[in-house]
Amino acid sequence: MRNSFSRPRFHTPGVFGVRPGNQFLFVLPVEGREISLACLNPPPGTSFNPVAGTLSGRIDVPGIHRVKFEAENPFGHTLCEVSLIVGENIQLTPPMGWNSWYCFSEGVSDRRIREIADALVERGMAAHGWNFVNIDDCWQGTRGGRYGALQGNERFPDMKALADYVHARGLRFGIYSTPWISTYAGFRGGSTDGGSEERLFLPERQRNQPNQVFGRYPGLHELQVDRTGSVWKFGNDVRQWAEWGVDFVKVDWNPNDLPTTRRIAAELRNSGRDMVLSLSNDASQRDASELFAQAQLCRVSCDIKDEWRSIATIGFDHPAVWHHVMGPGRFPDLDMLQIGAIGVPNTPNPVFSRTRLTPEEQRTQFTLWCLLSAPLLLSCDIAGMDEETFRLLTNDALIAIDQDPLVAPPEIRDHGNGLLEYRKPLADGTMAIGLFNRSDENRLCRLEEPRYARELWNGEERDLCGDFPVAAHAVKLYRTSEAEPQKKPALRAVRSISRHTGNRSLNISAGKF
Repeated sequence: MRNSFSRPRFHTPGVFGVRPGNQFLFVLPVEGREISLACLNPPPGTSFNPVAGTLSGRIDVPGIHRVKFEAENPFGHTLCEVSLIVGENIQLTPPMGWNSWYCFSEGVSDRRIREIADALVERGMAAHGWNFVNIDDCWQGTRGGRYGALQGNERFPDMKALADYVHARGLRFGIYSTPWISTYAGFRGGSTDGGSEERLFLPERQRNQPNQVFGRYPGLHELQVDRTGSVWKFGNDVRQWAEWGVDFVKVDWNPNDLPTTRRIAAELRNSGRDMVLSLSNDASQRDASELFAQAQLCRVSCDIKDEWRSIATIGFDHPAVWHHVMGPGRFPDLDMLQIGAIGVPNTPNPVFSRTRLTPEEQRTQFTLWCLLSAPLLLSCDIAGMDEETFRLLTNDALIAIDQDPLVAPPEIRDHGNGLLEYRKPLADGTMAIGLFNRSDENRLCRLEEPRYARELWNGEERDLCGDFPVAAHAVKLYRTSEAEPQKKPALRAVRSISRHTGNRSLNISAGKF
């Protein structure tokens, strides 16, 4: 563990995107004891909460605000600067946080979400950037309120109060829905047939939960409510989410068709609040570019499992077209990290079991997701997390690869025999180089790279020439110590961010990320 008697350390990405005129919430991850926080120059229309470490408000005019933050404790003080980019896109680096599905699944509740929020802060995860708390399926009750929107069910008596609680802990709040009549778990979705679908409701005595009206998966398929109904209610729900203070929306249906995606994205854009749009599941590679014009996340796979075959197939074999369209605010979603103690989907999960992945396989999944700039979403027991898992998930040098503002796709080299080399350019001009062994046998991978680098898992420093032993299902990850001399790293990062935000006037100087 790090020396706890040290000055504060910021772990925030150097860029953050907001839309003009929209309410937004920026969270400032900072590590250390007895910290006091300050924002030295909050942009007009915003305010900083020094207790939660959040900047919120509304900025009407497009542009760039270089916002300075200070953290101080008895051991020293630290400054950091974040470029707040007001333009066409939001969530310029991959979201990091937690989702309820593989942890609580059908047993999710207000109480358990509050416990997760507390644990992320108290266990120290939030200080390293893990700051989304996302409720997946199974929260929905009946429609009502001022918008005729879906309200929380009997386990979620006050969604606004829950969102406020999460925000007060310095975290962001996410929710789940679908344009279909039914969710995958059998709760009400974002459309109806004008009430006629109620004839398909299960009798109350047959329901696992009072509002699981279409029954546990695969009930929605059997009842043929896995479709968009004749009456669109999703817009009502969006207005309600904006009022609650939702920051992230996972929308789950298949296929993720463009007309429906455009409709959902437009309603989120017009809600008055920045909400990250996460499309799920198994998005069409044919529509990759157009889907990313609407959403920040696109699931590029089927549901993941805590098995090596699932990790390897999803991580190594997804279509290369997604690499061509990724960039700031555009993240191929490889599904959740299968790390730590997790539950079983479609069950209440009163207890958890350790993932079936070996420690090496967990490290490999985490590394691969970071090199691919994938969203980092946990779904494990946070309060009961063991020290080994905590150390794995708070490797700040590795997280910095995922959060790099360039969001560059890696160049992939196949060395044969299951050995793969991933080379990812970074905003400062250095390179991240991952050596993966997806085979079942230990291998040697040869590199002839006349540059010095540090291995980000064990701290080894060496020249990248020679043979590198890589165990079965394992990885070595290096970051070069110097920038490529022919590159201009800041300009490259600016061009990448500009291309994906639609802001041609960006001028972010080197070192300000």
